[in-house]
Amino acid sequence: MEHSGALSRVDVLEEYDMKQLHDNGNGGRPSRKSSPNCTLLPILEADDLDGEIKIFYPRLYFSSRGPLIITRTFVVAFLTTLIPSFLGRSPDRAASKKLHPTAYLDGLRGVAAFIVFIHHFIIDWYPMLCRGYASSEPGHSRYFLQLPLIRVVYSGRGMVSVFFVISGYVLSYKAIRLMRARQYSILLDSLASSIFRRGMRLFIPIAVSTFISMLFCRWGWYSKDPMGRNTIPSRRGDFWYQFKDWCGHVIRISNPLVDVNGRDLYAPPYDGHLWTIPIEYRGSIIVFLTLLCVAKLRPWLRLYVLAGMVFYSIWDSHWEVFLFLSGTLFCDIHFLASTLSFRDPHRQIVKEAVLITISLFAVHLLCFPDEQSITTPGYRTMISLTPRYSSDQGLTQRFWIAIGAFILVGAMNFSTMLQRPFTTPLAQYLGRISFALYIVHGPILYTLGMQMLMPAVREWNGGVGWANYGLRALGAWVVNLVVCVLVADVFWREVDARSVVFTGWVAQKCWDREKTRG
Repeated sequence: MEHSGALSRVDVLEEYDMKQLHDNGNGGRPSRKSSPNCTLLPILEADDLDGEIKIFYPRLYFSSRGPLIITRTFVVAFLTTLIPSFLGRSPDRAASKKLHPTAYLDGLRGVAAFIVFIHHFIIDWYPMLCRGYASSEPGHSRYFLQLPLIRVVYSGRGMVSVFFVISGYVLSYKAIRLMRARQYSILLDSLASSIFRRGMRLFIPIAVSTFISMLFCRWGWYSKDPMGRNTIPSRRGDFWYQFKDWCGHVIRISNPLVDVNGRDLYAPPYDGHLWTIPIEYRGSIIVFLTLLCVAKLRPWLRLYVLAGMVFYSIWDSHWEVFLFLSGTLFCDIHFLASTLSFRDPHRQIVKEAVLITISLFAVHLLCFPDEQSITTPGYRTMISLTPRYSSDQGLTQRFWIAIGAFILVGAMNFSTMLQRPFTTPLAQYLGRISFALYIVHGPILYTLGMQMLMPAVREWNGGVGWANYGLRALGAWVVNLVVCVLVADVFWREVDARSVVFTGWVAQKCWDREKTRG
């Protein structure tokens, strides 16, 4: 059976290359071996452990020095865990520098997660930046950061749309590769395994992070922001009552039977930023069902069907389905385009210039203001062009940033110049910790971040000038960024990656394997 290395190299939300994870600093823990079933994730086998680790010396642990040795072992292990992965050294690091063809998606996802962090930080310190440039009185809408294209550095909602396109792309990668190879039996195993593991893959890290958030709530660490924008949990009676409340919200956010249509966005109180996760789960199931539907179609017909489903989704105002299926469509086009080439250098230059221009327009759409867009020059014209179904349901911004994400990822799918900034080591690192960064940044901003914001607001109300407030904001941004990255790095290695291993282990234990014929 052909090994499915192509999928494991697409290191995004759905799958991780566990060898790459080991090489990028797992504190010297044993590497994961690939499962013999190519549709399952690599799991930790007993044979992977070093012999000296498996040996148990009862006399040592039950001697008078036993408690001291155990304590020292746990302390060393804990301190080792806190060492960021980018400080770890690996003899195979040079070998892991080779990038796969879609590595730019990893980097794009990482940069998008970083921008989401900036968005949630900056709107607490400078709420007026949510408005469009020249949308209101000059004192609140004439800042440099409010200009189109410039404001992309904190356009968090646009980056969420980019997340969904990338998810659709990556979830489809292995399936479409198998379709084009006509390996339909392996394709069925792959889709069944992906659907089985997807819920666990998404919600195990969410359960851990929201449980920690519940503890923060009990300890009284959360503070409301001055504008009351953020969703923070409330203390509810004793610990047992709070625990039951947390369980109820975990069940609600992970329940696949709840209607999550992209309009009524449920924001769990233990981390309001996780409103995207139910949409991610539902979109994943739609992608898998679509792949099963088009699995045996002829390649040209599959492209037409996918394109029709994509444009029907946005026409019917299902912006989130549009984004996921757009990723599936672009993935299929990627395999088709890999058979084509532009040998004429002049045509290549023209192609890159056109794609860069198109991407700038896409960024302009992704910068759609969160507030007062109807009075913002340029965007108010776009509002008048919004299809009726989207405008009637208050989804105007969602519509245009979805179009922007569609155009941006589509342009990057064909442009090596646009891909290049997202294949740098920094972008690739952000891609590895992106899911963890997205999960942990909310509780950190609403605890540590608020502790730094509230004194600055009191000083501002007392007459302190812009310069002092700006210096406080810059210092708070640096501190929160460092803490978020370090915590996300630990969460990625100790929770996120381990959840991948666990789901692979569960799948291997539960899977009904075919019997070999003698």
